[in-house]
Formats: sequence, structure tokens, C-alpha cells
Amino acid sequence: MQQIKEAYNGVITILRDGVEKRELMWNDYLCVGCGICYDICPTKAITMGPLGAIAKGIVDAPKLDIDENKCVLCGLCAASCPFDAMDLKINGKSIKEDERYPKIKRKSIKIYQDKCVLCEQCEMVCPQGAIEVERDLPERKKFVIGEININKEKCVLCGICAEYCPADAINLKYNYPTPTNPKPITDIEVDKDACVFCKVCEFVCPHDAIEVICYKCPFIKKIPTAKLYDDIKGKVTVNEELCVACGWCAYICPAGAIEVEKPFKGEVIIDLDACNGCEACVAICPCNALEFPKSEKKGEKVPRIIVNQNLCVLCGACAKACPVNAIKVVRREVSITKTKPIAWKKAFENLAAE
Repeated sequence: MQQIKEAYNGVITILRDGVEKRELMWNDYLCVGCGICYDICPTKAITMGPLGAIAKGIVDAPKLDIDENKCVLCGLCAASCPFDAMDLKINGKSIKEDERYPKIKRKSIKIYQDKCVLCEQCEMVCPQGAIEVERDLPERKKFVIGEININKEKCVLCGICAEYCPADAINLKYNYPTPTNPKPITDIEVDKDACVFCKVCEFVCPHDAIEVICYKCPFIKKIPTAKLYDDIKGKVTVNEELCVACGWCAYICPAGAIEVEKPFKGEVIIDLDACNGCEACVAICPCNALEFPKSEKKGEKVPRIIVNQNLCVLCGACAKACPVNAIKVVRREVSITKTKPIAWKKAFENLAAE
């Protein structure tokens, strides 16, 4: 049965019609270049591109290619891809939805909204931009209420109050001096929405022209319990298509509100003597788990490269991109669903072989 290959806009599709229609799709946008599909393919139908050069922007090329003449559309590549960059459909249905097909347990992230403090740190560190934190804060005037008045007869428009104001709530109106209007400053105004009624302006005014009254101020007495979270509304959402289960979010979450389950357990081993410092591994890593540290002090000796094992998903992209084979990814455990076919089970187990 003839197979048809189509490649368009970063997507490779291989089709085979017949009694059973099979369709294999690979998405370059979701692919991280880990090469797991390459390792597990029983017919060696997949070839990897120049990953290091691609990641560093030197070459514009797809991360891999599939030989339609070798591919048997078995689906092992789709079942083993931790990033959902590959999918095999049989008669229009994805094998990921078919319980008969074993597969690697994909990235799993759980957000406990009731524990979340909406600090936004997970959004800041996510290397794939997969997290969005929405928070609706109450208006400041709910917590700070007061009055401020400037006696324009006493005020000489010196601007000292504006210079000291920590909230930048005091503004001077400047004027280009002319013979008919010689004053460089014509007025002073207070932005009462910005003012926190802290009394700094009143304290520093050399002409006793400012009076500030704070009716409701947070600094009057010690607040025993934070009340702000009674009024904050928000949530954290994760784009699971972009998420690579690196664990950055869970690693830095101050509230323990995030759990990430990774598909592999093991470690990355780097031969520091072999490493030539090309940084291809850093460029391709989807987890931002690798770093070439910079010396902070003159003469300080730092490691050539370091890897934070807590942030690594053990995908193997770094090892595939390394031009001198200085990186070894050791997977000691692969999390898979139940698998009955012996050949498939052995193929998955080989991913964890040291």
C-alpha cells in the first residue's frame, strides 16, 4: 500500500489509505528535538537534523525528518513522545485516546488553586510561557482613606514635597518664563488616587503649607492577620500543549500549590573534560535546566557547565545536540501505561537502559 508524505509549515504528515486509514503527524513547533522517537523507531525511519545549529539559530531547518518508505506507521514514536509533538490516527482516532495502545504517561501538572497565593512567580520562570496568572486586586482606596490639602497662600512652589513624595502623587505645573508671565512654576496639584496619605510631604514642607489626615491607614497599628487575600480573586491556568513538565513552577512555588509528575526518573551526566563550551545544550534545552555559570569575582574558578537535575525532564535533547558527546542522559525509570505487546514493552524499557 502506497504511503503519501506531506510537509507544510512545520508539520510532516504521512498517510496510508486502505481498509484501515493511518495518518502520522509530527509538529516541529511542539518538538524539542529530544530524539526519543529516533531512539524507539524499529525501522530507523527517523533522522535528526543539526539540532545544535538549529537551536542556536545558525540553521533554519526542521528538527527531524521521516522517511515514508521506511515508516510502517506503527505509532511507537507517537506513543513515546512526551511533548505531544507526534500523533498517529487510525481511522481518524488518535491512539492516545485508545486504551489498547500503551504510551508514556505524559507531562502532568496540577495546580491547587486553594493554596495558590497568586504571586506570579510560576509565570515568570516558566521557560515555555505555558503559565498565566490572573489576579484581580481590590482598589488601594479600600485600604487607605484620607485627605490632603495644600494652602496655596503659604506654598511658595519650592517643590520639596514633590521631590520627597514616595508615591509620585505631587505634581508641579511648569511654565516657560516670559516677560508677561515670569513664573517658572505656576501651580501644584495632588493626585489623590496615587496619594497614600503618608504625611511625608507635611513633614518636609518648610512653609507649613500642607495638611494630611489619614482616616484609615495600614501603619496606625500592627495588622495581626493579612486581610488582602479575602479580597483577591484570581486563578492560574496552564497551557498543557506548551507545558514540558520541567518542574520550574513547582520548584519555586512558595505555597506548595503546584505538583508536576515527570515521565522519566534518572539524571544527566556531563563529561566536563570533553565539553567544549559551545552552549548548544543550553540553546536546545526546553526546560532551561542547563547553565554556563559566569565568574562573579576575578580569579574565581567556576564549573564549565552545570545542570539543575530538579528542573530537567530527561528528554535527551541536550545529548542529541552536543557535538562532542559530552552529555549522557540516564533514565532509570519510564512511566508508562499498561502494555501487553511484548515488543512495545521492550521498546519502552530500552529508553531506560543505562
